Amino acid sequence: MGPEESVEITAPSVDEAIILGLTRLAATRDEVEIEVLEEERRGFLGIGARNACVRLTRRVTQVESPPIPEESVVVPVQMSVDEVVEPQPIVIEEISDAVPVVSVPAEIVEETRLPEREITPPVQAESEPAPPQSAPPAQTARLRDSRKEERVAESHTDLDREAIERTALEIAEHLFPELRVQASLRWKQEDRPTLWVSLHGRDADTLVGPRSQTLDAIQYLFRTIIHRKVEGDFNLVVDADGYRRRRRRGLESLARRMADQAVNTGRSVRLRPMPANERRVIHMLLRRDGRVRTESSGSGRHRAITIIPKRD
Repeated sequence: MGPEESVEITAPSVDEAIILGLTRLAATRDEVEIEVLEEERRGFLGIGARNACVRLTRRVTQVESPPIPEESVVVPVQMSVDEVVEPQPIVIEEISDAVPVVSVPAEIVEETRLPEREITPPVQAESEPAPPQSAPPAQTARLRDSRKEERVAESHTDLDREAIERTALEIAEHLFPELRVQASLRWKQEDRPTLWVSLHGRDADTLVGPRSQTLDAIQYLFRTIIHRKVEGDFNLVVDADGYRRRRRRGLESLARRMADQAVNTGRSVRLRPMPANERRVIHMLLRRDGRVRTESSGSGRHRAITIIPKRD
C-alpha cells in the first residue's frame, strides 16, 4: 500500500492540524499544498468552541536528471621546503605489567596549557541577621511568628480597597461584554481580607458549568489579572448566581456532621477529594472545634481531608 497523497485533519487549531497532517504524509511543508477548510473557534471559556479542519495534498514533483559534472582541472600546489613542518614525535614507552606511558614533547604541552586565572572568593549576599545561638528553638519560633504577624498587619493596613474595587469592576465589564450579568462587591475578613465578586443576572447561571469548572476558570483568570494591576495581600472569590454561597453552606453542614460522627465513633473520617478552595472552608470551620483536628492527604485531584478526633 503506497503512501497517502491527501488527508483531511481536524484539530483544536490550524497549526496542530497541519502538524498532524505532515506527520500522516511523512512530508515537509514545502512538499504539500495546505488548504484551510474551516478555521478554529475558541468561543467564550470553552462555550461554542469549534475545531479547525485542514486538507493537505502532496505535490507532484518531477524527477530531474542529475547534471553532468564538468571536467575538473587539478592544479598541483607547490610548497617550499621551508614551509614543510616536521611532526613532533610521540614516544610510547612500554613498561612491563603496567599501562603504556605516553611521552608528549614539551613544546606541545606549553601550547595547550590553559592560562592561569585568579580565583576570587564569592561575595556573600547580605541577609537578615540570624538570632543568637544561645536562644532556644521555642523563642526563635516565637520571634519569627511575631515578625510574620507584623508584616501581615502592615500589608492589611496599607491595602487600598477602593483601588482594588475599581479595578475589579473594570475587569468584570471587559470580561463579560456580551453577557447580561452585573457585578457586586463585598469584603469579608477571614484569615486575610477577601473580596467577593458576585455575578448576578440573566446569564449568571451559565458561568458555573459542570462541577463549577467554568466558574473556577473565571476565578483563576480574574485573580491573575487583578494581582497584576494592583498590589496587596488579599484574596478574591468570584461567585455566580449565589453558587459558592450555597456550596459553602453545604460544606459547613457536611463538616459539622462528619465531626460529630468522628467524635461519637472515636474513629477518623475521610471525606471525598475536593478542590483546594472547598478544603479550605472545612479547615477553617473545624479549626474552631476543639474536639477534632483536620489534615489533608493525597495529591492533585485525589487530595482529601481527614477529620481526626482528639483524645484526652
